Amino acid sequence: MFSSQIKDIEFKIKALIDQNNQLKQQNRSLNERINELKKENKELKESFIHQEEQMKALKTANAMLGSDDYKTKTKLKINALVREIDQCINQLAS
Repeated sequence: MFSSQIKDIEFKIKALIDQNNQLKQQNRSLNERINELKKENKELKESFIHQEEQMKALKTANAMLGSDDYKTKTKLKINALVREIDQCINQLAS
């Protein structure tokens, strides 16, 4: 009877060790997946930022071409450029 209880305890301990090893492996796999997703997220964020910059550049180019949609922006951009040029001329003249 005592020996059967010991065998039963040994069996349960082995089962717990196996379960522990499985959980450790599952944890490693999940951590790897988390790292992959973090990397993918970072790449997507960088891509999104790049796309936003491209969109902004295209809008500016469209505005510089005098698109009807961007006439006000074009005028503001030209005025800003003229002010910058005037400041440069004033600094050179000083």
